[in-house]
Amino acid sequence: MAKTLNRRKLFNLVLKSFKSSLIKGDPLFEKYSRKTFNGRKYQNATNFNNNLTARVAPVNSGLEVYSGNWSKAEALHLLKRTGFGYKKSDLDNLTNKSMAEAVNTVLMVDLTAPSPPVNSYNNTSPDENNLPYGADWTNDALPSGTSTTNSRRIDSLRQWLFGLVCNQDITIKEKMTLFWYHFIPVDFETVRVAPFSHAGTNSCRILYTYMKMFRDNPTGNFKSLIRTMATHPAMMYYLNNQANTKTSPDENFAREIMELFTLGKDPLSQYTEADVVQAAKILSGWRVQNLNTIAPVTNFDNSYHDTSNKQFSAFFNNTIINNNGAAELDAFIDMIFSKSQVVSEYICRRLYRFFVYYDIDATIESTIITPLAQTFVAHNWNILPVLDQLFKSQHFYDMANRGVYIKSPFDLVVGSLRTFNLNYTITDPTNYEAQYKVWNYFNNTILTGLEQTMGKVPNVSGWVAFYQNPSFHEYWINSSTTQKRFDFLNRIFNGYNLSYNGLTTRIEVDLIAFIQQFDSATCSDPDLLVNECVAYLLPIDLSSTQKNLIKTQSLLSNQTNNSYWTTAWSLYLNDTSNTTNKNSVKSRLKTLLVTLTQLAEYQLM
Repeated sequence: MAKTLNRRKLFNLVLKSFKSSLIKGDPLFEKYSRKTFNGRKYQNATNFNNNLTARVAPVNSGLEVYSGNWSKAEALHLLKRTGFGYKKSDLDNLTNKSMAEAVNTVLMVDLTAPSPPVNSYNNTSPDENNLPYGADWTNDALPSGTSTTNSRRIDSLRQWLFGLVCNQDITIKEKMTLFWYHFIPVDFETVRVAPFSHAGTNSCRILYTYMKMFRDNPTGNFKSLIRTMATHPAMMYYLNNQANTKTSPDENFAREIMELFTLGKDPLSQYTEADVVQAAKILSGWRVQNLNTIAPVTNFDNSYHDTSNKQFSAFFNNTIINNNGAAELDAFIDMIFSKSQVVSEYICRRLYRFFVYYDIDATIESTIITPLAQTFVAHNWNILPVLDQLFKSQHFYDMANRGVYIKSPFDLVVGSLRTFNLNYTITDPTNYEAQYKVWNYFNNTILTGLEQTMGKVPNVSGWVAFYQNPSFHEYWINSSTTQKRFDFLNRIFNGYNLSYNGLTTRIEVDLIAFIQQFDSATCSDPDLLVNECVAYLLPIDLSSTQKNLIKTQSLLSNQTNNSYWTTAWSLYLNDTSNTTNKNSVKSRLKTLLVTLTQLAEYQLM
């Protein structure tokens, strides 16, 4: 198992190659070196040059509507937390709105279903089931004996899902879909090898509908989602409820629906082992059927069902759910949700740790979690009002919550691909194999090494960084992943080719196009350009001394006069075909952007 690094060691590694040139010491070292939590440490946004660690206090801001400055800093904070990276057009969109309008835009999810995954794996002929190349496989049932095609379709699904994340719109849809997937996960490979009928030959389609379940309404009703999930074929296979019978009860799903998906393990959650036993009896008898046909379903088979009356503990007010066949499941879910305080607070803590920060002290519990949970219950378990209240709050935009969250691998990789406008879409849209393999390169080759891959979870709890006390997001950083993070960033600036199915896609940041997103006055002035890039790429401002050093060593090529950049840029604009002038500005821009992305701050959001 990879050794987990503390944050001081991480940031020392990050800055190793820059210690000789940048000012000694990184203020983030002190900010992130704490071994125990003693109140969040943060700065006044207008007074960065003071000691970054000088202000130490609990975060007292609450859910009152944010009334502070609305600028690109706040808009970027919203975009980073609700999406994977951002485009300049997204930033311009939100900064031209009020805070409330910006949040409304982010939460206005388009529920139109995207084009489904296709046969990208047989580029010269139909597949073994005679499905043509480029055709939708999601409604194509496979006969027995085609497990290779099933595996290829699962790979196609994982690649397609990654492509959706890359091509996300300005809304929270993709981030929220991933939240649900990590919170209520199924591991694709575990489902494929499950010891149930046709799992090895047709699990691709139920995995697709499982992810579609989250995508269909990611800001919708939580209780409805739990009910749908409880009998979804993918979950039936993943947590073994398919094998649950009255004579051989399986408690796996019965336990996790309470412990992980609704009630949690917080102090107020007092369900018992006896409750798990009774829940397993209620859940017995559900069976996935017809998986090898176009319409697989989960039906109730009373012959497998425990027909006794089910007695629950005092935590559930000694509720008895009488023998009532399939209807017992709805009664059981109603009973769980009758513990409204426990369920709502648990879900709100999970949301908070995913979108804001991992630490929840007594102040956060009383000022944020409790009122959010009350909103959740008051709106009949709809998640949208909770997100709306959180993202419009003083607390969300508090400086304590900016630049303190280590980027997940998805945030780092997809965020960088999108923010730097990299070319992850191939030139020929009919070359499905090439497109899917480009997506596969990032999802499999890159993200697997960073320990977060679409369709793969380590266990039913999801990725440890989102739930495991005490380190939470620090689990992303260890001796295995640290170097790979920075190797990925180096590679996108050095450039490389991905060649698949006769088509080559160049992966390289277009340095000049990137800065020309900014206005012409900014591009020609090195001070303005460094300021703009810092504000656009980093969650926390750098000191004037740091920015001046970066400017001198990159844009000025170690000269002292700003004209060294302004003249070089002007010469390039006067003749963009001149290779010498072009290479001169590209070299300096590369040094600037590589320097910024190698700073500790770039790993944070």
